[in-house]
Amino acid sequence: MRDCLLPLFPLIPASHFFFTSFMKLRPYASLYFLTLCSIFSFLSLPPVMAGIDTTAKDKVPPVAYVQGMIWKRLDFADFTLNGTVHSDKSKNRYPITLLTKGHELVYEFKNQALQIRVVLTPGVFTVENRTSSSAPWTAVNGTDRTHAILDTDITYEDLGIDFMNWDDTNPVGTDSIKTLPAYVFEATPGPNDHSRFAKVRYWVSTQYWCFLRVDGLNGKGQTIKRVEAQDVIKIGKYNVFKQMKVANMAPDRNDIALSTTFIDIEDGHDGSGLKD
Repeated sequence: MRDCLLPLFPLIPASHFFFTSFMKLRPYASLYFLTLCSIFSFLSLPPVMAGIDTTAKDKVPPVAYVQGMIWKRLDFADFTLNGTVHSDKSKNRYPITLLTKGHELVYEFKNQALQIRVVLTPGVFTVENRTSSSAPWTAVNGTDRTHAILDTDITYEDLGIDFMNWDDTNPVGTDSIKTLPAYVFEATPGPNDHSRFAKVRYWVSTQYWCFLRVDGLNGKGQTIKRVEAQDVIKIGKYNVFKQMKVANMAPDRNDIALSTTFIDIEDGHDGSGLKD
């Protein structure tokens, strides 16, 4: 990996959860989210990085090591989830099916001519879309990744989580999120990374090697994007996020969302139909 996601985090025991997805069960940890997947419980993060111990950089493992540990959590279960995506701004509701297997995720928007596929491979996370199951996949590249999906707050960039592949990634220090200790890193996009963010700051659990929090920042270090899991449910043997909140934030109004999109999961079952 160059400097390694998503959108998406291995599940840890339900008693500790506030952000999740699903992966194959591992000892001591359950699964992984996406993506946007993937994301987390967010606190206010002013430019002074309140709460982060920046004097503890020497306690943070090398970036490549942490990314390698995260990669081990990116082997998704063969699974199907059903739910709804809805925005508080447009009031529209979109039924959705999420399919996962191995390092592939497919989002099928019901009653909409839209399907999205995310493929996670070391160093390259690809995002593609198509209009139907019979249509060919088309890569979403460059500035197209910053486009909103339908009329929601979710972008292709949010699903792709490509910040994990940016070369300029450095340790910031240590912190804790919901009592869980975390290593904090900051990634800066290169000229060809086509990100709307000046930086992405993310928190990784020191125990479970999953993301606890991810902030998209502007040039002033203010949070302009936030993703947060509201609840977790158990479907079969898997812990899955019940509701995910994705918000575009008001950078100058400390912790105030301009608009919010919710991803609600209602049920699921083993088997996705995706091929190896």
